[in-house]
Amino acid sequence: MPFSSYMAQKLLEKAFLGQDFQVTEHWISLHTADPGLTGQNEASGGPYARKALTQFTAVDDDGAAKRVRNVPPLFVQVAAGTYTHLGLWDAVSDGNFLGGGPLFSPATVNDGDFVIIRENDLSVLLS
Repeated sequence: MPFSSYMAQKLLEKAFLGQDFQVTEHWISLHTADPGLTGQNEASGGPYARKALTQFTAVDDDGAAKRVRNVPPLFVQVAAGTYTHLGLWDAVSDGNFLGGGPLFSPATVNDGDFVIIRENDLSVLLS
């Protein structure tokens, strides 16, 4: 999952300028196209709402990068459409976009269906 412009700036400020930074909430979003560096193309309408991600694995090594993964599975109810990407935010609405990336495969669903992100399927990598 590539980091957003906001997250990259905050990590650099923390690592090199000593400016404190902490994310206390994590919310997953679904997107109909690449969210880019700012979180664009977020789903909307119908039953859609960002879902809280409350627990991550301990940091581990996938051979190429350090990572954390989601622990609980997530069930995101959406309006009919095709969803291609997910995003990570620090608030249930508005807030700061932390990063995003593609789903393993696009999910085409009917109104009120769920997109399921299974345990350990969401990885945040740092290499």
